Amino acid sequence: MQLYLVDGARLRTLRERASLTQEELSEMIGQNKSWASEMELESRVHVLEIVVSRLTKVLGVEVRDLTTFPDPPDPPGVPEDPSLDVEKLRALREEASLSPEELDELAELEPGSVAMVEGAEPSEEVRASVDAIWSIAQVLKVSPTVLLRK
Repeated sequence: MQLYLVDGARLRTLRERASLTQEELSEMIGQNKSWASEMELESRVHVLEIVVSRLTKVLGVEVRDLTTFPDPPDPPGVPEDPSLDVEKLRALREEASLSPEELDELAELEPGSVAMVEGAEPSEEVRASVDAIWSIAQVLKVSPTVLLRK
């Protein structure tokens, strides 16, 4: 549920422009009779998205007309899996004297995962889940960030 920071002075101006009393506006958006009066006294007040939606319809305005922060933030996207530094992975695995199969087993990865990653072309971007990177890093006793492609 989104909150908007509504400007009380702007609300008053828009209400007066629509030739509505405070009581009329309050009732039209389903609030108690003193709601608009209370809101207009505030320089900034947090208002629920549903109330702002009703206000924009009744007043015939856009959200940006009511608030200093007009647009809700974009919903968070699903982050992509990070890209592995395959050469660094191979070097650290060899330094730990582990075979690809041993690293698979110790990191609880599907058999053949490390060999498949290490077999990728140097120019190919190899993505791995955060969980897989974390598991590999724990086995190799390094920070997970060391395994990320820069």
